[in-house]
Amino acid sequence: MFEKLGIVTNIWAEEIDTGARFDDLMVAFGANGFKAMEVREGDYLRNSEFGALIQQIESAMPAYTDTEFKTICDAVWTEKPFQTAHRTLFEAFAAFARKAEGLTLSYAMAHPWLSSPIDRETDTQQIVKAKKLAYLLCPESPRLRLVDLDTEGDIDESAAIANLKRYDALLPDSPMVFAVENARQPATLTLTLAVAGGVKLTYDETNTYRADGTTLNDPAEFWAAVTMADLTSVHFKQKTEDGVLSAVGDGYVNFGAIAEHLRTRGYTGDLLLENTPTQHALQDAVRSREYLCSRV
Repeated sequence: MFEKLGIVTNIWAEEIDTGARFDDLMVAFGANGFKAMEVREGDYLRNSEFGALIQQIESAMPAYTDTEFKTICDAVWTEKPFQTAHRTLFEAFAAFARKAEGLTLSYAMAHPWLSSPIDRETDTQQIVKAKKLAYLLCPESPRLRLVDLDTEGDIDESAAIANLKRYDALLPDSPMVFAVENARQPATLTLTLAVAGGVKLTYDETNTYRADGTTLNDPAEFWAAVTMADLTSVHFKQKTEDGVLSAVGDGYVNFGAIAEHLRTRGYTGDLLLENTPTQHALQDAVRSREYLCSRV
């Protein structure tokens, strides 16, 4: 099961902040068997050479209709001719796409989907832009994940569900997997809202554990409620009283139990490492994979 483990790219944050190139890290991880990569939005990404390219593409998006942008994305990855007013820009992305051959890229960002937006139009345009980036990264199987790191306290469930339904309906001609992740809220609540909103769930059991090892909800409660059709991705990292570890090892999370749930129920989504960043993220990821493979 864990032989096909992938990664979330924020594990590269320290290396990128000290000068490593995003595309070089991508190629190195791919060569070491990490084929699924979720490009996680953040300062580390925006400060990278690839992040600069993404920002230029975002600035160019208004020059194209939704259909035109989709056509360019498709052409870039299939190496077909395309018409654009920003040829140098999209040729630069095409060069990146050649390096990503054989990899499955998706996109994730923080967004307060659990709350009613202050400005609905701005909120809508943020999701449209994110969906276009998700499609650009992988037209063959695009996926966008949202994680809400801001909303706390009582949740207006009807508002959250309405947000998800609205987001999912945007860009209907560029269909993709749309998902949310459990973060500060119990996984059982996030699951309920995702299902009601008609979107998928990315599950991270580590987020269920507080610093002292107590849980927001009993993992058994979540596994009793979820079906594999609800899930698109499962994240793996480990937490102890010292926080989230830089490589998976012993701690609060029972990885063997998670793997058993997934295996016996026929899970077909991806498995992604999201360790705490270090200056040697590849070695940490390889050690994490070895640990997981030796215990399931």
